[in-house]
Parts: sequence; structure tokens; C-alpha cells
Amino acid sequence: MPDPFELLGLPRSWRLTVEEIRAAQRRCSIVSHPDRHTDLASRANALDESSRINAAASELLDPLSRGNAILQALAPTPRPVEPKQSPAFLMRMMELREAVDGAGQDPQARRAIAADVAAELRAIELETDEAMGALLSRPQVDTWRAAFDACHRLRAMRRAQDECAQ
Repeated sequence: MPDPFELLGLPRSWRLTVEEIRAAQRRCSIVSHPDRHTDLASRANALDESSRINAAASELLDPLSRGNAILQALAPTPRPVEPKQSPAFLMRMMELREAVDGAGQDPQARRAIAADVAAELRAIELETDEAMGALLSRPQVDTWRAAFDACHRLRAMRRAQDECAQ
């Protein structure tokens, strides 16, 4: 898929708002809407373009997908080996999973675990915001690796939050 930022005419940014993304989607959709075309060939092309615009907007609306788009666009060449999660973080994820399993259906225990996860998630979101900002301002191997690592920890912690909610 093409760069979703480029397709929507948006700056490559981690901090895009839903309003900015939706406004760009509307701007692009007005021009390429299939109803604006009369002949079949241009209508089919407009339909394809509309699909790409909607897919790009969906990708940017999800912060993790947006982060992945930034990571793909700014990946150094040659692409470095993707960093592995730290053993401490992997151990923490295992502890959380065991705590959720151990809590069973006890609502009070699950709420306590969910509160811990929410606090850790907020901290990782801040780290991801800083790492993405550093990558966007200084796209180099070290900033790319840090942003890659932060995005993957954010994804894992969001999964843990989802597990707590079940």
C-alpha cells in the first residue's frame, strides 16, 4: 500500500488527531468520489482511489498502524535487525498474563490488575510518543530501533489491557 500520509496529503506525524485525519479523508474523497465521474473507466478508477483513501484513513486512525506506517517509511536502508523485546518486559507480560488467569472471574482482582495495566500503558504511551518524536525529527538507526521497540511494547500492553477487560 502507498504511504497513507502521502495519499491523504498529511504530514508524517505520530500526533495526528482524528479530526485531521477525517478532514483529509473528506478532502481527498470529494475529488475522487465515483459519483463525480460519468464514464465507466474513470468511475472504476475513482472507486479504486476511494478505496485507497478509506484504507489510508483507517490505517492512520489506529495509532499502532500509524506508528507502523512511520516505521516503514523511515526504516533505514539497509533495514536493521528489528530489536527483540527485553527479557524484563517479556517477564512482566508473563506475570500479567498469570495474574489475569489467577484472578479468574473475581471482579475486584481483575479491576486491580486492570488499574496496574492502565498505569503501565500510560507510561508506555508516553515513551512511544517520545520515541516517535525523536524518529521523526532525527531518522537514524538508533531512533528507528527505539521507536520500533516502543511501538511493539505498546501493542503488547494494549493486548494485556484487552485481556483484563474480558
